Amino acid sequence: MKNHAVQNGFVGEIEGLGLVDIVQFACLSGDDRKLSVLSEDNMGVLYFSDNEIIHAEFGELTGEEAFYRIMSWPSGTFSMIFAKTDQRSIDASWNFLLLEAARRIDEQNRPAEPKDGKGEPGLPKVLVVDDSRFFTKAFVKLFEDQIQAKVIGTATNGKEAVKFLEMQVPDLVTLDMTMPVMSGDVALKHIMIRSPAPVVLVSNFNEQSAFKMMDFMRYGAVDVVAKPTSPDSWKLISDRLQYILMNVREFCVDNVSRAKSPKPAEKQTGIGEAKPAERLLLILGGLGGLLELQKVIPALAYDPGLAVMVLQNMYPGIAKHLASYFDAFTPYAVSCLDIGEDLLGGQCRMGNCHGKRQIILRQGTPLISGREDEMNKISLDADNLLQSAAEVFGPQLSVVLLSGVDVDLKIGMEAVVSRGGRIILQEPESSLLPGPLDGIRSLELHERSLKPEDIAPYLSGQG
Repeated sequence: MKNHAVQNGFVGEIEGLGLVDIVQFACLSGDDRKLSVLSEDNMGVLYFSDNEIIHAEFGELTGEEAFYRIMSWPSGTFSMIFAKTDQRSIDASWNFLLLEAARRIDEQNRPAEPKDGKGEPGLPKVLVVDDSRFFTKAFVKLFEDQIQAKVIGTATNGKEAVKFLEMQVPDLVTLDMTMPVMSGDVALKHIMIRSPAPVVLVSNFNEQSAFKMMDFMRYGAVDVVAKPTSPDSWKLISDRLQYILMNVREFCVDNVSRAKSPKPAEKQTGIGEAKPAERLLLILGGLGGLLELQKVIPALAYDPGLAVMVLQNMYPGIAKHLASYFDAFTPYAVSCLDIGEDLLGGQCRMGNCHGKRQIILRQGTPLISGREDEMNKISLDADNLLQSAAEVFGPQLSVVLLSGVDVDLKIGMEAVVSRGGRIILQEPESSLLPGPLDGIRSLELHERSLKPEDIAPYLSGQG
């Protein structure tokens, strides 16, 4: 290391220390700082204040794009001084920025996949991360005896997991949310920045953990299962993990951009004031959809005549916690979906993408009819649902299809379009599991294909 004292700080070169580490230090220090970075003939500047990155400059670029360009440089020199700026071109959190920078770098450096079809893959490889020896052994047994996956490593805390992932990248990581030494959220951030891999959270489901669970999803986790408490819950976990592993090698972790932290929203109307919905927004999502919902729901413009219905393929029992979480970040009144419930304007109902459901009219009021399936044993009849929604709402129906949605939709989509409704598709290239969306796109029944963050503005006529 070479250091040269200057009036307000140091300039220098530190071999083996990455720009990520320097940026993290500047953010965690909390001071007003200016970081100048020189790489070959390129010069970039970052400003920090109040534990955040507030401004970036590179040539004519400013803001997030300038930051990502600077972070892509593999080596160089830097100087850091105490300094302030009145400019602010960045609002995203530093965690989000580093995760997104890592995704872009990994995407640029990823080698092309071989096209000769040789080298048939073996069993999926799994890393189990849990501080409980009992749960670790139980998960290893579950994967190897019931799911037919190979556990290539275990870790008792986040620090061990990060160290393991520097040497090997498994097909899947199961990560306990609460651990000593390095907590699950810190570990997840390190994993997604340094060694991106599909991570499934293992969490206790309660009101207190709901917000933290969704934060984990924003950081890049692909799914969540409940901490097992009974033999029945182990069966549910086995079924869910097996379903994930069936698709895990089709995951495109590098496609996914992290969701920004949502802002609390004020409610626009009370339930007593709600009237029968005149319009319906129906959102269907599969693997990867939990992250994308965080880009869509909080950004929806409030419409007192619009009912929102979300059906997301997820582990049983999450729906009520998901509703509690989103209720804080949208002016819509959000609750868990119940069969027989009226569809009212200004309200959002969330449920699992399973069971028999349809939309019918009762005394002029649209309602959700059918049969709920909390244990995910009855596949959603999406064609029937879309057909019934199209009959009731006609051109006032909008359907949004998110990552991984894997139900039969062709007949239902044709019904929506024939009655003047519209179908918005998440761009497969922005999806964790793009295969199903590619198949839907090939039907050419959708109105637009958009990145998730552009869907809400488009629906409100601003995109």
